[in-house]
Amino acid sequence: MSAGLLWLEPGRSYGFDDLVFWQDRERKAFAAVAGTIHTVVLGPHASAGFPAELKPFIAPGLTRRKQFDYSDVLTSALGRAWAAADPGVVFVENPHSRLVLDPNRAPPAQPLQDLRAFWARLAQVRAGATDVSFAGVDAIRPITFSGEDVLREPADEAGWTALAAALSRSQAQGPLAYGAAVESVMGQVCEQGPARGLLVVSLHDTMNTKMRADGAIVVERPVADRLPAWVNLGNRGDAQGEGQAVSLPAPALRRLAARWGHALGATAAEITLNVPYKGAHETLHWGQALAARAGSGAVQAEFRREALLGPQAVAHLQQPGSDWPQGLDARLADIARKLARA
Repeated sequence: MSAGLLWLEPGRSYGFDDLVFWQDRERKAFAAVAGTIHTVVLGPHASAGFPAELKPFIAPGLTRRKQFDYSDVLTSALGRAWAAADPGVVFVENPHSRLVLDPNRAPPAQPLQDLRAFWARLAQVRAGATDVSFAGVDAIRPITFSGEDVLREPADEAGWTALAAALSRSQAQGPLAYGAAVESVMGQVCEQGPARGLLVVSLHDTMNTKMRADGAIVVERPVADRLPAWVNLGNRGDAQGEGQAVSLPAPALRRLAARWGHALGATAAEITLNVPYKGAHETLHWGQALAARAGSGAVQAEFRREALLGPQAVAHLQQPGSDWPQGLDARLADIARKLARA
């Protein structure tokens, strides 16, 4: 794979058929299968691609490895394979990088003001401040999780105007289309299967190490931020899944963890509940929306990326470089088949 950035064609808008995946979709319309769906899998960070409209604003020196590590790019192949393996699963993926607008953050009322605030806080961090948080202003996140620039901060108001226009166009073409597709899927599934229990899975992956400037992903995260060997399942509760306003009842969450553990060959310690991630906007939103529906709810599944990559690809990424490992589809499809059997 080339080390160049992944660009999406200019002006490309995405619709339902581009973003929604279910078994045998070439032969069956979604309306024909919506009533049989028991699991809706969401991929808010499944794409690493940047829309071409943002080319003038992307920081120089960004590599494909940095671009892909900034995303949860493995969840695209995993989610599509899961839907292909299980007739009760549908997968919806965001076609754009989280850079454009993060669907797993609460919709911002004033995204450009939040972006200005992010850069103002970033300046404090780079000046040595240690008590600065980006929470609440990161629906558009202009840096990687290792702190490297992705978007360039405009130098003047003309630059801000141009960036605002490019982001607005891109948001309509990608993440807002994703949101519309999710709403359509959920509407059809709930309408056609009113008595069926429904699980919404917000699907993510991340590594327990961050990237050095040379591309080697070897900088260990703090212990409190590290994932277990396989996956963290979050329902907004505690380490047993209990809580006053959980997005999925605790017994259902524990049964899910046990089924996934059995299917993946994972021990109890290799799947955690709400540690370190409790679940973000999609989990909260759909948990509340499904609260009155018996046997239903939402969970954030944060896979440890090392488990999805496998040892050879992990070793590759631990070396300096600018590329991203190839040949992962078969491994991800095997993991997806195990989830389908769970």
